[in-house]
Amino acid sequence: MIIEGKHADVGQGIFISDIQEGSIAEKAGLEIGEMILAVNKDPLLGSNYENAATLLKRTEGIVTLIVSNPTKKSAAPVQNEGDGFTLVNDIGPSASTGNAVPNSLSVVSNNVSAVGNSTKPALKASAPPSRPTTPVPEPPADPLTCPIIPGKDTQIEINTDNNILGLFFVGGKDTVVPEGIVIVEVYGGGTADKDGRLQPGDQILEVNGTPLRDVSYTTASQALRQTLPKMKLSVYRPEKIDFQVVETEIIKKPGKGLGVSVIARKDGKGVYISEILTGGSADIDGKIMKGDLLVSVNGVSVERASGEEAGIVLKTAMGRIALKLNRYKAIAR
Repeated sequence: MIIEGKHADVGQGIFISDIQEGSIAEKAGLEIGEMILAVNKDPLLGSNYENAATLLKRTEGIVTLIVSNPTKKSAAPVQNEGDGFTLVNDIGPSASTGNAVPNSLSVVSNNVSAVGNSTKPALKASAPPSRPTTPVPEPPADPLTCPIIPGKDTQIEINTDNNILGLFFVGGKDTVVPEGIVIVEVYGGGTADKDGRLQPGDQILEVNGTPLRDVSYTTASQALRQTLPKMKLSVYRPEKIDFQVVETEIIKKPGKGLGVSVIARKDGKGVYISEILTGGSADIDGKIMKGDLLVSVNGVSVERASGEEAGIVLKTAMGRIALKLNRYKAIAR
């Protein structure tokens, strides 16, 4: 397999990214990380992946490759014609390209098919000389399309067209989730929802270069609610989402509610606390916060209830009401 990359000395080109074990390419001495300079005298310096793949696919019979291994030191010419291939070091300027290329080049001739479907070699090649491998350069990820990989910080960009992202989040150093900013919900129809990559449980580490690791909720809110053509975010997605379990009992006074508002989750399963009314029973109790996911009411599970069903359970509960909730936990970064 091949990949498009860049050589420190000769620039853009094509590199070997994988070699099938036991293949003709392996027996011929090719190694992962080597740069392919030419195929049957057709130069690949400056070539892109599509052109190189097309050239390699149409090669048949005996294939001659010129490759470069930057980590191999120069040595005297070594020839092994009887094994069906030739290795030659210290090749000067490339006759096919007219450009100077670095030392440690190899010319490998064999019955090798560039796409892996090879004919058998005329003679079996002996074990290739041991050479250090070169790390394969990885093309930079496009922040507009790259996926968010669990367990690592990911830089993404979202085209917002001067609209807000549409996120419900919790956290901030002045809240009960001081370790960071965590997404509770991605509002349907918003720019983040249309982008499709952010999801509940993701932590927002930076917004447009501004760190959110040690800021107040208000500062984070102002940063995330900017209306710009494009938003640049640094995101961390835990490999496993962790919750803090919150349990409390609130006395519901006759003729009054609990003093909370709930909103159904986008997928229609379960609700979260969207508002706590000042002076209400929940506010006085002080244990519930916005963004908490409602798990049960007096032992009745509402984890998969619709917004309407959860609302009915809350309204009909009387007296001392036992509530169980899940609260997103941020991982200190």
